[in-house]
Amino acid sequence: MSHIFKQEWLEPLLDIATEAGDAIMAIYEKEDLGLEVKADDSPVTAADLTSHRVIIEKLAQLTPNIPVLSEESTDIDWQQRRHWQSYWLIDPLDGTKEFIKRNGEFTVNIAFIHHNRAVAGVVYAPVLDKCFFGVHDLGAWLIQGGNKRKLTKAHKPKAIPRIVGSRSHASPGLEAYLQEIGEHEMKSVGSSLKFCLLAEGEADIYPRLGLTSEWDTAAAQAVLESAGGRVLQYDTNLPLNYNQKSDILNPYFIAYAPHWD
Repeated sequence: MSHIFKQEWLEPLLDIATEAGDAIMAIYEKEDLGLEVKADDSPVTAADLTSHRVIIEKLAQLTPNIPVLSEESTDIDWQQRRHWQSYWLIDPLDGTKEFIKRNGEFTVNIAFIHHNRAVAGVVYAPVLDKCFFGVHDLGAWLIQGGNKRKLTKAHKPKAIPRIVGSRSHASPGLEAYLQEIGEHEMKSVGSSLKFCLLAEGEADIYPRLGLTSEWDTAAAQAVLESAGGRVLQYDTNLPLNYNQKSDILNPYFIAYAPHWD
């Protein structure tokens, strides 16, 4: 069954992201983060699992007929998932390594996927008090300190490209790309905040020439594209799409700020 994103879902989504962020912060302030290691050697904390439960429960109330895929519920069979035309894709705590380091660069990611495209998304960074959200054909916004502003293409490119990269996941491919770019400024930040720096006009290009999963990118891609930016596959220049194969790994991609043509 196919569902188009409804504008009246937006306010409840912001509330869900905030509630998940509050649950994360309650654990962030404790000495024991409930750290464990998953089968793929990636870390998971009590905050990941608590945020997951909050979001799953609230989305089931908001849209009971729309399936949900979460980083913490990956046991959904491809033969079932391949038929989804619309679904929620969430990362309850994106940037677990940043959470463990307690540097504040982690987010709650909630995306709505329709016909394999990330058409709406919320990215909430509770420590930074920043909530980004966007819907295709409506626009993108940032709420910070109780103030809301629309993200636009008003920024002008700098003479020297400002490249944003991962704080915890550098790759050889990125080093080769930077050599091709030549002179540049480099910014490092954790989680999906890299996309959000582009949407804000604080950076120009985000080359991801390393592995990511679909829940890592969907919400922030929706924000960036809703602001006028682009996220293109590195090898094909086609838009980054979702739920088109059995695994959930993204191809390499390059994301561009709205002002970067």
